[in-house]
Amino acid sequence: MNVLMLTAYPPVLHMHGGGVRMFHNIRLLAERHNVRVISFVENERERDLLRSLQGMCESVTAVQRVPDFRPHWLSLDPFLVREFSTPQMQREIDSACAKKKVDVLQCEYLQMAQYRRRNAFCVLTIHETLSANAYSAFRNESEPAIKLKLFYRWMQLLRYEVLAVRRFDRVVTMTSHDADYLRSYAPAADIRPIPIGIDPAEFSPHPEEPARPLEVLFVGNFRHTPNVEAAFFLVEEVAPHFPEVRFVLPGHNVPADLGRRPNVSMPGYIADTRVLYRRPNTIVAAPLFSGTGQRVKLLEAFSMACPVITTSVGALGFPVRPGTEALIANSPEEFRSALSQLAGSEGLRREIGFHGREMILREFTWERIGPLMRDVVSCAGA
Repeated sequence: MNVLMLTAYPPVLHMHGGGVRMFHNIRLLAERHNVRVISFVENERERDLLRSLQGMCESVTAVQRVPDFRPHWLSLDPFLVREFSTPQMQREIDSACAKKKVDVLQCEYLQMAQYRRRNAFCVLTIHETLSANAYSAFRNESEPAIKLKLFYRWMQLLRYEVLAVRRFDRVVTMTSHDADYLRSYAPAADIRPIPIGIDPAEFSPHPEEPARPLEVLFVGNFRHTPNVEAAFFLVEEVAPHFPEVRFVLPGHNVPADLGRRPNVSMPGYIADTRVLYRRPNTIVAAPLFSGTGQRVKLLEAFSMACPVITTSVGALGFPVRPGTEALIANSPEEFRSALSQLAGSEGLRREIGFHGREMILREFTWERIGPLMRDVVSCAGA
């Protein structure tokens, strides 16, 4: 079949979790189908990164994203529609459809739903349920004027997301939690929860370094609000209570107003994150209190056999048994207590890391997930 994939961000490795998933989705589809990709890019670096797809795809086209920042008062559509709407993207899709029949049109991220075509079998991948995130922001706000704005934003996103789910032939989510949420609004939709996978041979545990100093690691792109919240939580609520422990927060776009502490290091972007996971003395902390979808940072940590502390929100999409594959902590006090437990026991760190790695081998290899991804583009029963 001929598959045309439209992506909101470059579907490449070493950028963010969504890019990792899209890259492997393309790789798996290209083993059996003709795949063409049209992707938005923000700069020349992202355009260059798309070259990593050229060996597996029939064609790869980059479109410069030029957001429309003009005010659109009382618009029913959320801002993300204008943010990812450009005439060039429309022209490239029209050209691709004219050159060769498109059997399957796969739109990655909700913002790409606007490019659905009537004459193709259309698949929408929702990496996280944005209306659920918007509701959480509205619910947690107390200032009346801001709360009103957030209510309006929630209504925009909910309307747009539900209509998109109902219009597409198939919808893919990262977690069963997100699939159930969407089904509550669109019970007739064909929604398939398919988790993100990982290559456990590529992300294989390093030899142990028991003499290495203990450190707490949080990896994230800080353009993503839940990651910003997590960084502030670690720096303000956790690090001051463990002055002898080094906290490492690598990633793009560190907030300028994030406080600096003697035991906190922010090394910026690390291309190969595998160098960060040094067992048994690297403790991965992911205090995520908002957002949906699945966290690639935790896939990596589990696969590298490092002990993990996260929240109930952070563990979404993983069959985590608290105290076995990870420690679950949902408040500053619980987080500090969990970190004290791991910091005080090398044996516990090894045990938690071992069980996390076993979970990856059991549930999250591409060999297991690949057939589910390939089956999505099957039009049987559509």
